[in-house]
Amino acid sequence: MNAEQIIAAIHGSYAKGSKHGLRNTHLLMEQLCPECRVPVIHVAGTNGKGSTCAMLESILRAAGYRTGLYTSPFLQMYQERIRLDGIPLTDDLLVKYGKPLVTTCRELEKQDVQVTPFEMGTALALSVFEGERLDVAIVEVGLGGRLDPTNVVKPCLCGIAAIGMDHMNFLGNTLAEIAGEKAGIIKQGVPVVCHPAEAEVAAVFSARAAELRAPLRLLDREFLKGAKSDAYGSVASYTLENEWRNVRIPLPGAHQLTNAMTVLAMVEELRRQGWNIPDDAVYAGIAATRWPARLEWCGNVLIDGAHNPQGIEALRDYVQAYLPDKKRVLLTGVLEDKLQPDMLGMLASLGERIVTVTPDTPRAMQAAELAQRLNAVGGCAQAADTLEDGLMQAKALAGNEGLVIAAGSLYFAGGLRNVLGLPWR
Repeated sequence: MNAEQIIAAIHGSYAKGSKHGLRNTHLLMEQLCPECRVPVIHVAGTNGKGSTCAMLESILRAAGYRTGLYTSPFLQMYQERIRLDGIPLTDDLLVKYGKPLVTTCRELEKQDVQVTPFEMGTALALSVFEGERLDVAIVEVGLGGRLDPTNVVKPCLCGIAAIGMDHMNFLGNTLAEIAGEKAGIIKQGVPVVCHPAEAEVAAVFSARAAELRAPLRLLDREFLKGAKSDAYGSVASYTLENEWRNVRIPLPGAHQLTNAMTVLAMVEELRRQGWNIPDDAVYAGIAATRWPARLEWCGNVLIDGAHNPQGIEALRDYVQAYLPDKKRVLLTGVLEDKLQPDMLGMLASLGERIVTVTPDTPRAMQAAELAQRLNAVGGCAQAADTLEDGLMQAKALAGNEGLVIAAGSLYFAGGLRNVLGLPWR
C-alpha cells in the first residue's frame, strides 16, 4: 500500500465504523503499540485547543525536545494531523506505520469490530510517536474528552482550553454538561491546567479534579497584566508563578491572549516535573508559532475557521477592532450539523455582501440554503457553484480597496488555502 491508499482506507471506514466508547481504540493499541512510553500532554476544549497545542509544541521544540503533535481536522492534506518536530508526517512514515494499522483493522473486522476514521488516526499517531522515540507528544482531543479516542493516553499533564456551546447533540445542552465531558480527560493524580472559565464550568473542573486528586490550576483573566495588539498579533505580559514580560504572540485575536496564558501555566507545571524549558525557549517558541486558517491573511483575504458561536464571536470582535471602516465581503461555507441559530446574525454582520459556497464534505450545508438563511436575518447573500467561483465573486464585490472575510468550517478554510495556492508542508 502507498500513502494514498492508506489514507483512502482510513477515510473508507467512515461509512461502516461504529464507536463503542474507548473499546475500539484500546483494541487497536493492544495490537499496534501495547507500550506507550512517550510522555503525553493531553489538551481538550471547545475553542483554542489547537492554538494551545501549537504554541506548546513550538516551545518544547525550541527547548530542544523531539516533539509529536496530533491535531484534527486537517486543512489540506491528511498528513498535517500528525507532525514530527513541527513537520507533517512524511509519506514514508505514513506507509511504515499505516500498513500494520490497516492490517490490524481488517483482522478486527473479522471479529465484528468496525473502527472509525478518528480511532484509526489516533492509533496511527500514537504508534508513530512511540515508534520514532520522541521526547514528548502533544495530543489534541477530537470531540469532548471522556469518550474521545485520544482518552486512551496516560498523560503527564492535561490542559483544558475555552469551553463553549458546540456538539450539543453529543456533549449536552449546558456549559456544565459540556464541561463535564471535557473534564473526562482528567486523570488520577495528573496535574491539569484550565483556561479562565465561567463559574459553572470551573465548578465542574474543581469537583472532578478533587475526586481524582489531580492538582488543578484554574487561571484567571486578571493574570494578564497588559497587552498591545494589532491586526497581526499581540505583545502581552502575565503574572503567573513567574513574571512573563512582553511575550510576542503572532496569532491574531484577543482570544489568543488567554490561550497563551494557558500555555505559560502549562510550561510552569512541566518545569515543576523536571522538564528543562529555558525562558528563551518559551519566548522564542511562542513567537515562532504558526497555526494556519486562524485569522490568517493572504493578501486582502482573511481566512478563519470560525465554525461555532464562540469562534464567530471572536472573529466579529477582531473585525470590529481592526477592520471597522473597511469594505468587507463575507465568503462562507459551513457544516449543517454545526450551524446554530445564533451564528447566522453574527455571520451576516461580517460583510456588506455575502457569497456562500458548499464545503467539500458530506456534512456540508448547501450554498443556496445557507444564502437563504443569511438573507432571512438581514444579510445580502448569493450562492456560488464552486469555491473557486465564490472566491472570484467575493473579490470582485470587494474591489481593490476592500477585504474578503473568509469564515466557516475548517473544511472550507482548507479548501480555500488550496485554491489560494498556500502550502501545507
